[in-house]
Amino acid sequence: MDDARARRAGTAPLPIHPAVRLLAAPDSAAADEALSPLLGAADHRRASLRRHPEARRRTRIGRGLVRLLAADLLGVAAEEIATGASPAGAPYARAPDLPESNRSGPPPRSPGASAAGAVAVSVTHTRGLVAAAASAEAARLGVDVERLDRRTRPEAIARRHFLPPETRALLALPEPARPAAFLRAWTLKEAWGKAAGVAVPGALSRIAFDLTTPPPFSEATAREHHALEPGAPSGLQSPWRFWTTTYSSFTLAVAAGFPPADSIGASGNLARTSR
Repeated sequence: MDDARARRAGTAPLPIHPAVRLLAAPDSAAADEALSPLLGAADHRRASLRRHPEARRRTRIGRGLVRLLAADLLGVAAEEIATGASPAGAPYARAPDLPESNRSGPPPRSPGASAAGAVAVSVTHTRGLVAAAASAEAARLGVDVERLDRRTRPEAIARRHFLPPETRALLALPEPARPAAFLRAWTLKEAWGKAAGVAVPGALSRIAFDLTTPPPFSEATAREHHALEPGAPSGLQSPWRFWTTTYSSFTLAVAAGFPPADSIGASGNLARTSR
């Protein structure tokens, strides 16, 4: 990774899992200035389509983070990375010399898939923070972030959109603990929806998580979560894994869908978490 540029952008690598890289940066002019030179013309065009200056800045920062992560995984310069989406809509980043036959989307994922020239990627942002995830082993990847101080109505939203086991678990928690548990569930659902191609509000009622899982002990750790309801769309038979972590005043979630065959990740174990 371009460490000097990453430092100028104020980036922070967040531990999730050996098979998934997560990188965050402040939503700031300094991060924009440091990362924008990495972008290609298509990146700048995409950013220019955003109505508000803040959204344009966050788009540029997010695409810069993707380039830093992909360059590190693929062993090429960040400026050389190309991005795109598969016919199913799964975003990816690839090395410039990827064979033409593979350019419609990432190659099938397997340990060491970075050698094939493409990685799964995802970007998220909210006021104050931008984050990107990348994996050479996952077939689908999603990341989501929310501010921990976001004002919500967890009980009302859960009753309307969440699955019954999740709603019951949320209402059983002490009232002060509900907002944080709700945001963990919300970001996990959003991350899974991005990875699986299921839009909100559909993602909110298609999958449920164990809300009794405690939050991370600190910013140096991540918690793995298990789905109570798999919710995988027809034809998507990936083994799914889910994590949350906290950083500063934010909570982040990552969903990764791995190949359906027995897949051994960098940790030696990529077990199924959906049934």
